[in-house]
Amino acid sequence: MTKKIWRVIEIALMGVGLLALPLLWMLHEDGEMRRALTPPWSVRTLDDFRKWRPQFDQALKLEARSATYYLVFGEPARVLASGKSAYLFDERGTLLGWVRDIGDDQYLRIAIDNDARKGALDARNIVPATR
Repeated sequence: MTKKIWRVIEIALMGVGLLALPLLWMLHEDGEMRRALTPPWSVRTLDDFRKWRPQFDQALKLEARSATYYLVFGEPARVLASGKSAYLFDERGTLLGWVRDIGDDQYLRIAIDNDARKGALDARNIVPATR
């Protein structure tokens, strides 16, 4: 009788282990993707960003509260991402922040502001304002 109980426990633990493998793989991949898309400390401006990731060319111009922002889209930074990564710049081209998943992350509130005027453009055509 005890052998049967231990056998059931053994099978249950193997099942849990098999279910845990894909989860562990996904966590590992999420970490790798995040590290690859996190801007290095040297990336502070749009020019720095273009040198670091010249292939990211899809962008939005956002105008809200009499200010202009540029949101540049990157690659998804999560295994089960609902959107792309995104990098926010002010009108002078200063990097303000970034998110891993524009579909889930509410950190860049200006990007989801319904009152903001939005217009798609090529990131290579963004010309930062000078003051």
